[in-house]
Amino acid sequence: MRLSEDVKKLEGVDDAVVSMGTDTNRRLLQDLGLLGNVSKSAGDGDLIIAVRVRGGFAVTDVMAKVEQLVMAPPVSSEGTRTRILHSVGSAVEAMEGANLAVVSLPGKQAFEPTMELLRNGINVHLFSDHVPQEQELKLKRYASSKGLLVMGPGAGTSIINGVGIGFANSVRRGDVGIVASAGTGIQEVSIMLDRVGLGVSAALGVGGTDVSEQVGGLMMKDCLGLLEKDGGTRMIMIIAKTPKAKVIREVMDYVNRETSKPVVACFLGLDPPKFADTRVTYAKTLHSAVHRAARASGGDAENEFNSISPSFDQLSRAAKALRARLGPEREFVRGLYSGGTLAHETLLIFRELIGEVYSNTPLSDRYALEDPNRSRGNSVVDLGDESFTAGRAHPMIDPTLRKLRIAQEARDPAVALVLLDVVLGYGSSDDPGGALTGAIGDALRGARKGKGLAVMAHVCGTETDPQSLKAQSEKLSGAGALLFPSNALLSAEAAMVVGGETASTRLKQKWSDFFG
Repeated sequence: MRLSEDVKKLEGVDDAVVSMGTDTNRRLLQDLGLLGNVSKSAGDGDLIIAVRVRGGFAVTDVMAKVEQLVMAPPVSSEGTRTRILHSVGSAVEAMEGANLAVVSLPGKQAFEPTMELLRNGINVHLFSDHVPQEQELKLKRYASSKGLLVMGPGAGTSIINGVGIGFANSVRRGDVGIVASAGTGIQEVSIMLDRVGLGVSAALGVGGTDVSEQVGGLMMKDCLGLLEKDGGTRMIMIIAKTPKAKVIREVMDYVNRETSKPVVACFLGLDPPKFADTRVTYAKTLHSAVHRAARASGGDAENEFNSISPSFDQLSRAAKALRARLGPEREFVRGLYSGGTLAHETLLIFRELIGEVYSNTPLSDRYALEDPNRSRGNSVVDLGDESFTAGRAHPMIDPTLRKLRIAQEARDPAVALVLLDVVLGYGSSDDPGGALTGAIGDALRGARKGKGLAVMAHVCGTETDPQSLKAQSEKLSGAGALLFPSNALLSAEAAMVVGGETASTRLKQKWSDFFG
């Protein structure tokens, strides 16, 4: 998944893309001027290696180095060659005592190896997406009957014994346990806990479809049971992207029946259910969930939280000042997200403050973008959705598509704001913020020829992440981006900028729901 970025670092390479030959990828290559005649006929199962070589360098020499990169066996983080095994059985035999496996295969091929791992008594973090739901249910029922976990499918993030699985941040160890059906939801909550002096005992990602009505939160309940038994967990947080009321009821019935620890539950965008238990604190946003966890923790946590969270008046004044800098013709916001949960949170906040907006992952079908490659009106685009990632690296790894999209949105004279999430941590690009600075600078310089637009960003990360929160923030602010300590604050200010007094009044009324 990192091949494109590795190839770009080769001497003599001006630009490069390594991807499968899907329609989306061929369109991207066309936009980059890298679509050759042979590539035009590539199919979904073909690998395209497109390279632009600088003058003075021999194409054959550069391509020989590219071929070496493509064919080289994977290397571990310690720099040693990864051992390649050709079956689940040989892996189990070679790693006697292993109790966790990560499965990352096309969804249609994930069932058999996952089931074989479970039969061998091994828990599974199922990174694969699009596993048929009947197979997911069969895997989870079997795992649950054996006291095992199937975290996923589509589980992007977990933290177990201080080790990040998939996309995860470097956060301090502590006594807050997280169960989530939202990958970047775990990341956002864990980095904010870290910033206020709290830490994570474990974060277990169960995948978005676990809280579907068909699966019924089966693995979420099993994970809650594990955290209840864990002596290192004092408080439990539940994070989910707007599940159905029936599933919420089943999960919370389990909480009330089987757990005794304090619980903060964030079912994004939803008001507390009528059957709320006094031991459970509910939150509508990820920001609010951490605030309520900090308040319940006592000590310095809430004071630390308040120090990084502006008041409504501060946010409102900043929004008015920003609005005054923009021309009257600039009226729309365009969110370009790499994290699906963060994009979803923004859509929910916008719905309450400025109304529903267009998206490739809309809250209602009426606001579905006809073409996810073209925004309209107010739009929030999840660039990590399969419509963009099929056959190519996730935008947390490869910034190419987002850089092109920033330029595209900036050319629209009606666009006032471009919103970005920059997700740090293990699994992400080595320099996710730095990779966007050129596109941000170009967009802002181009817009200033008339009345300017603004680029607003939230950096989801910690100082101990490989990329460094401070270093990434300095690069982005140096390029002209306005930074916010949480995605919810970013979304709220954007809504006030494009929605004016109406949005501001609504936010003031809902402030405690979003940020209290």
